[in-house]
Amino acid sequence: MVDEGDAMAAADGFTAAWLARDIGRLATFVTDDFVLWNNCSKADMPKPDATTFFSWLTTVMRGNQYYDIQQHLTSAGLVQQHLASFETDQGAFKDIPMMLVFTTRGQLVARCEAYLDSTGLPKLDWPQGAVFF
Repeated sequence: MVDEGDAMAAADGFTAAWLARDIGRLATFVTDDFVLWNNCSKADMPKPDATTFFSWLTTVMRGNQYYDIQQHLTSAGLVQQHLASFETDQGAFKDIPMMLVFTTRGQLVARCEAYLDSTGLPKLDWPQGAVFF
């Protein structure tokens, strides 16, 4: 079992940095061998590609908020369930169910699996030649 305080510090730091749109700070909450996976791309993204992906997301999403947050400790880290809202050039989107599965090492995130209900979300045009998918 992971240390609860460490897992919470890792997940909360990662999430706070993302919501602040501070990708440089987010990168300090992940391990050098960090991997991001999400149910939209269905591909593992190592830290350099994940950082590029997060930076790109900040160009198409604004005003990100998480609410109705529930966190549950696991043997490998922490699961966070929440609702999300954000704005894009195509409008505002609210009450999007999401789940983040964090694998933690100490106070760092080693892996984040992001699951979201994409029903009703805008189609995002991925950057041409994106290598992180």
